[in-house]
Amino acid sequence: MIPLSFPDFDIVYQDSVSLLLNHWTVEMQQRMAVHGHGWSPGLFDVPNYLRCSSTRFYRVYLKAAERGTDQTLCDVGGQMGVLSVTLSKLGFDVTMTETLKYYGDLFKEFFECIAAQGVKLVDYDPFEPEAQLTRKFDFISVMAVIEHYPHSLKSFMGNIMQLMNLEARIYIEVPNIAYFPKRLRMLLGHTPLAPVKDIFLSEVPFIGHHHEFTISELRDLVHLSGLAIREESFYNYSLNCQPFWKKLVRYALEPAFLALKDSRECMAVLCERSADC
Repeated sequence: MIPLSFPDFDIVYQDSVSLLLNHWTVEMQQRMAVHGHGWSPGLFDVPNYLRCSSTRFYRVYLKAAERGTDQTLCDVGGQMGVLSVTLSKLGFDVTMTETLKYYGDLFKEFFECIAAQGVKLVDYDPFEPEAQLTRKFDFISVMAVIEHYPHSLKSFMGNIMQLMNLEARIYIEVPNIAYFPKRLRMLLGHTPLAPVKDIFLSEVPFIGHHHEFTISELRDLVHLSGLAIREESFYNYSLNCQPFWKKLVRYALEPAFLALKDSRECMAVLCERSADC
């Protein structure tokens, strides 16, 4: 299979964004902000975030496309469904999981729209001990999920591995707590953690970012779980969708990003079962 170029992928992806935003409302965003105040309207730009994420999700697509579209894919914690819908449009057999108790009836039409694009939507909490699905998959994506959990990830990783076919691969992406702008801001006295105001104004449980990662921590998590890393990726994405002056900041920091790949905004690992499992 010859994968799509980024411009061709982006056409399909942005069409998926537009489709889903047609069903998005301020009330839905307010609902999401109940347990994560940082998602509040006026604080978080949902359309901009989704459109910027094209570069992140293109990397997932490239990895999945290496073995063709005749695969079963599971997007764990797919939230707004743009990746799942895009991959479904591109011919993959896609299942998306979400913990639906955090959304409520406001999201009924939104999730119906995702399902109408051929995505199998499953209510599944991967953080629950011994959570199970009846299917196994060839490719599993875990995009910006695990930083939202405050406790041990042992059950989560065990549950994810239960979703794997024998030769399945897992793509895990996390935000980098050692992102270079965060390093600079910390020198000025700013925390790299979730602001205490966001936590205070959120209902329990707070589902914002509890633990962002360094690359060494991500490697430890994978190895402790019985997985082997086949590929690592480091990349920026959000500054490209910011106002002009913030883009200038991005360009000013480019030498640091080039010299220190582990200073970039996001990190991802492509994993398989280790030979010992």
